[in-house]
Amino acid sequence: MKTVVFMKRNLKEMTRDPLIYIFCLGFPIIMVLMFQIILKYAGDNVSIFEVKSLIPGIMMFSYSMLMLITSLLISKDKTSSFLKRLYTSPMKSHNYIIGYFVPFLIIGIIQSIICIILGYIFGAISNTGFIPFPNSLLLILEMIPIMSINIFIGMILATLLNEKSAPAVTSIFISMSGIIGGAWMPLETMGDFEKVAECLPFYPSVYLGRVITKATHTLPDLNGNPVYYSFNDRGLMFLLIIFGYLIITGLLTILFFNKKLKKDC
Repeated sequence: MKTVVFMKRNLKEMTRDPLIYIFCLGFPIIMVLMFQIILKYAGDNVSIFEVKSLIPGIMMFSYSMLMLITSLLISKDKTSSFLKRLYTSPMKSHNYIIGYFVPFLIIGIIQSIICIILGYIFGAISNTGFIPFPNSLLLILEMIPIMSINIFIGMILATLLNEKSAPAVTSIFISMSGIIGGAWMPLETMGDFEKVAECLPFYPSVYLGRVITKATHTLPDLNGNPVYYSFNDRGLMFLLIIFGYLIITGLLTILFFNKKLKKDC
């Protein structure tokens, strides 16, 4: 019950913050529109900007905004001494973590739904189509781990840093997810840079999303035929990498929240 009350409070705080609507909900719409305009003037020959390839990338990148808002909200609570007052209550560390995590997870799922709706709209406009409805649900499910990783990182940074430092450091992760995540960059054409990107959770999440949407690689095969993203040994490795980061960031969140709780009590 304590956790539910805390979740409701955080959800209300989030809905009052205009940054939620600008960065978390409006930003994906702007990004998709921008890249569809680029695709139009590029002559429809840039496969990475096609909706089946673009939507998983935009979804992954939009979750980095969750990291930013998470760090801002928790840092703000620390600055206002709200958390210190709560630490005197019977709430445990898991109550705080779940109370912060679930509202942002809800926002992340809403982000995913917005991106998928945009995929259907622009797929219809371009006559390329998008994906069947069951695949849309699978895509949302596949993106939940990277969504959670971003929320956990935001919670960790907010716990360790102050209100000014946490968003600044978060911007590094935002840039990293955009560049190394392959959201709009054809990493398969960049040689060893792709191998570096594979070691982080951003690009693997986009890759598996494109498997679900049946997107095509930037480079065709030797006969000039399109090469579709496929789930093979590489896809399995990516799953392990993503869940490895999910476990690590989740455990670090618990560790740092426990330390902060003991320190301030």
